Amino acid sequence: MAAARIVRVGGQEADRASLETLLQGAGHTDVRFVTPAAAVEIVAGKDADLILLDLMLSSADVFAVLRAAQPAGNGNVHRIPVIVTAPYSAADRVAACLQRGAEDFILTPFDEQFGLLVTRRISLCLQRRQMREFTLRVQSSTSDPDETAFMQVYSDASSRFVPREFLENLGRNSLAEVKLGDHVERCMTVFFADIRDFTSLSEQMTPQENFNFLNSYLREVTPVIRAHNGFVDKYIGDGIMALFPGAPTEALSAAVEIQKRLGHYNLGRQAAGYPPIRIGIGLHYGDLILGTIGENERMQTTVISDVVNVASRIEGLNKTFGTSLLVSGTVVEQLQEPGTFKLRRLSDVKAKGKRKSVQLYECFDNDPQDVAEEKISNARVFEAGMEEFRKGMFLTAGKIFSRIAEISRRDVVAAYYRDRCTLDAVRDRGRERWDGAEKISVK
Repeated sequence: MAAARIVRVGGQEADRASLETLLQGAGHTDVRFVTPAAAVEIVAGKDADLILLDLMLSSADVFAVLRAAQPAGNGNVHRIPVIVTAPYSAADRVAACLQRGAEDFILTPFDEQFGLLVTRRISLCLQRRQMREFTLRVQSSTSDPDETAFMQVYSDASSRFVPREFLENLGRNSLAEVKLGDHVERCMTVFFADIRDFTSLSEQMTPQENFNFLNSYLREVTPVIRAHNGFVDKYIGDGIMALFPGAPTEALSAAVEIQKRLGHYNLGRQAAGYPPIRIGIGLHYGDLILGTIGENERMQTTVISDVVNVASRIEGLNKTFGTSLLVSGTVVEQLQEPGTFKLRRLSDVKAKGKRKSVQLYECFDNDPQDVAEEKISNARVFEAGMEEFRKGMFLTAGKIFSRIAEISRRDVVAAYYRDRCTLDAVRDRGRERWDGAEKISVK
């Protein structure tokens, strides 16, 4: 394989010998030290694989080289990667260049004692360029079935670990194009699901049985997420975190369908002599950031937002209320046809350490038919009880919820609020001003 053609533009004379020594030691023998004008000509002649651009040059020279290496309107077809070099004090100039398409940056002066910090970043940059070129070549070629087949295998394999939807939101076609710090802001529904009492369940199984069980369960529920235009961001042990870029209706429909699918799955488990499983699901909707974190040799895609934390805590609240599907008010507000789902509003909740409360709704589409019918018939009375509860009229609210719980003995939510209106529960809240939101610790 031919040596990579590396072009160094600008830089202190004292750094030239250090850089040349480091690059030759890493096997990069084709290195040229040129002026900005010469670099523009080299780029125009496509006679370089990588540009090392020093930011102590004038802004005009720096941006001229960047523009030449990143031609507008051509995507990646004629792109030559640029690594900018600068002292620590020029962080603002580095950031400006990264925003204009520079691939990476290296601090100067070059430190021969830690040369790997320089050469490894250069090697990784060259590898990403090769993969981009290979991807483009295969996408535009129909003459080499072997390359096309290989690229398809690579694409399919990478999508099993990083969802295509994640890459699409980042504006990338493949993992080879992903760079550290890539990010984008989106408004999505975050979905969390968790198996109840999994720890005690797993203690009864061998490690192999645990893996078999989890994969069997995930094969059952994950396709439902995809069918409703969502994608799994990560598996967290027995838990699932998924994202729904479209309407929140799709996320709630997926949650309801998963509950139904779980019912059929449990029939199979019982027939095989295994105990049925229960899951809790929580949904929250809002702004989040999709992006990559880590460092150049080890990065991962992630989602950063308080929406994620809130969705996780909403899922955990199912244990508190005895429910199986809870959604936030922001989800309900975005539903095109809220009447399609069986919903009832609960109290607002405020998780430990949070100042802002969250509206909470129970979705009981998959409750046993008789329980669901009772909840529907008691809807107005339940709503009146919740109104009194939110106002802090606990004595009145307690009487209402006691009446509901007595009539509908399987309405565990009504029983929960009945118990939260007792004198002991009111006393435990202390004398702090009541704002209508329950403060609940969620693990």
